[in-house]
Amino acid sequence: MGFPFYIARRYLVSKKSHNIINVVSLISIVGILVSTAAMVIVLSAFNGFEGVVENLYTSFDSDLKIELKEGKSFDSSQVPEELAAMAGIQSMTKVIEEIILVKHEDRWVTCTMKGLQEEFLINLGLDSMLTEGFIDLGEGRNAVAIIGSGIKNRLGVTADPRYMDRVSVHGLVRTKNIKKNTQPFNTATIPIGGVFNINPEFDEKFFMVSLNFASNLLEYDNEITGIELNCEEDADLLEIKDQIQALFGLKFMVKTYFEKNALMYQVHQSEKGMTFIILTFILVLSSFTLIASLTMLVIDKKSDIRTLVSMGATNRQIRRVFFLEGILINFVGAFVGIALGYAVCWIQIKFHVIKLGGAIVPYYPIRVEWFDFALILAATVLIGVVATYFPVRYLVKRHFD
Repeated sequence: MGFPFYIARRYLVSKKSHNIINVVSLISIVGILVSTAAMVIVLSAFNGFEGVVENLYTSFDSDLKIELKEGKSFDSSQVPEELAAMAGIQSMTKVIEEIILVKHEDRWVTCTMKGLQEEFLINLGLDSMLTEGFIDLGEGRNAVAIIGSGIKNRLGVTADPRYMDRVSVHGLVRTKNIKKNTQPFNTATIPIGGVFNINPEFDEKFFMVSLNFASNLLEYDNEITGIELNCEEDADLLEIKDQIQALFGLKFMVKTYFEKNALMYQVHQSEKGMTFIILTFILVLSSFTLIASLTMLVIDKKSDIRTLVSMGATNRQIRRVFFLEGILINFVGAFVGIALGYAVCWIQIKFHVIKLGGAIVPYYPIRVEWFDFALILAATVLIGVVATYFPVRYLVKRHFD
């Protein structure tokens, strides 16, 4: 391959007899360069937003959740003692989750009451997301609720300790029949002790109380609806999940936070995949300038090629010269484009040049993943090979056979 590669490299850097060929070659390189740089930047932006969303969910959502496959609640005595001592688990809590009605003055809100242990909320890092009040769920008559900012706005309450607005909580009890002139709801009042702000989905949904308050309101006795666990930072979630599943048996299901939010991650990956396909199509369109450049180069170098043929060069070697010429153009555009795209991403990561006013994050999030680089390079090389091989084969056959 030494002789064809040497000629192809000379054709790439040497001045052509017609300046328009240099211009078209440069356009080919720039087209591939811009397309690959755009792919790097856009895919890295998708990764950045995925990271932001993931942090928002994992900052509140537990690493693992244990629930019944069929049914809603189970006796807490069914929880194996070995669970708390399992390696890799940092904290755990029993959970009672139920849809309730909350009333303040003349305002009603439907939300999800989540009864759990206060220590778990502290380990979860919810204190860093509080906009009002404090983390203290209390117990018994001193029970306190922590709510999302969306629920707070809809109820018109505050967690200011000077006022400590109280709300009435109405929970449907399973053991009561719904009949005329009967009340199937249990009602209790509770002050608002804290307000958190995570994301609209959580802020509009969760009404956090102590496990005892939820149990008393719904008359659950020793029953719970699930168990949530947080794992140590370097722990293998899937390995721990398998161990817990074996411990609890087939009647229970264990889900990671990825599985609990599977739809969200699937939608994100679908959007990223569609964006990659669209950008790849743009790269395909850019490759047409490569075909034009090779066509003009073949015509321009006719006399040189005839000289090489007279010196013993075969048609196969001639095809290889122009094929390598196209591959070189493709590679130069691809590698410079990837480098340029990475440079733009690095500048944004380092200096936060592009701001996002009024958003969850103050600047445009970027996260570089090397798998994306490999995917972009593979797509660029594949398109370059196809866009070079068949046109070169046809051109050489037409002009030199």
